[in-house]
Amino acid sequence: MPEMQETETEAQRRSLALEGAMLLMIDGLAARGTISVDEAEDMLRILSTSSDGSALRANNSLRVVNQLKRLRRGDGSAAPGA
Repeated sequence: MPEMQETETEAQRRSLALEGAMLLMIDGLAARGTISVDEAEDMLRILSTSSDGSALRANNSLRVVNQLKRLRRGDGSAAPGA
């Protein structure tokens, strides 16, 4: 049994790390204009549906993306760095 719990804990740690990396990558790509704000919002909404914790973590990124949208005068489809 301890092996099973250890494996589950390791899987959870890895999934949280992967989610964190994805959030950083989405934020960075949207900030650089490599992807549009609309695309970033779509990806963040998908990530936020997996759990309440994921929703909380994605919410911070959604705030950043919404600020970017305002800075780009509401044009969520623009990708100036692409």
